[in-house]
Amino acid sequence: MKKILMLSGSQRKESLNLRLLSNLAKRIETLVSVDLVIQGEINLPLFDQDLELDPGVQQSVFNLHSRFASCDAMIVACPEYNGLITPYLKNTIDWVSRLQYLNANCLNAFLDKPVLLVSASTGWSGGAVGLPSARTLFGYVGCNVLGGAITVPNIQQYITNSGFVFNADFENLINFHLQRLIGVLSPT
Repeated sequence: MKKILMLSGSQRKESLNLRLLSNLAKRIETLVSVDLVIQGEINLPLFDQDLELDPGVQQSVFNLHSRFASCDAMIVACPEYNGLITPYLKNTIDWVSRLQYLNANCLNAFLDKPVLLVSASTGWSGGAVGLPSARTLFGYVGCNVLGGAITVPNIQQYITNSGFVFNADFENLINFHLQRLIGVLSPT
């Protein structure tokens, strides 16, 4: 079974982006294996080349790199901070991308991985303003970023006690992007 890594660029315990990823995971968990990275699993210092050889940091990065390397695709939730991706997300990718230069057993964990970008916010943009910087970052490290994205503006209006309730048109859009990603993994 193909594996999709899901990563949120938010560190908040009540992250709307993590909740969106959990919703997406439920939609596809019978079709693919889902590896959802939750808050607290990544606790890396701000990237600094002077720390690359620190055994503790290197082990943490190696563990994370293994998760990225073993997935077949990624869905990345990219909250928007002042029009860009979060420092947390950028820092995570910076660390994982460097391991291939420090450990001969670690190849580029991002090379040719399909990536679907998603974002949710309480504002009007749904995080769409920050997605070009995410496209640039993931493309630069070697990913195949899918065209289109799932962005949810004013997400608070869709929150219910049981999760999210979207209108039929938006449900169709979400399903289209998820099916497209899975289709890339399992071409007919």
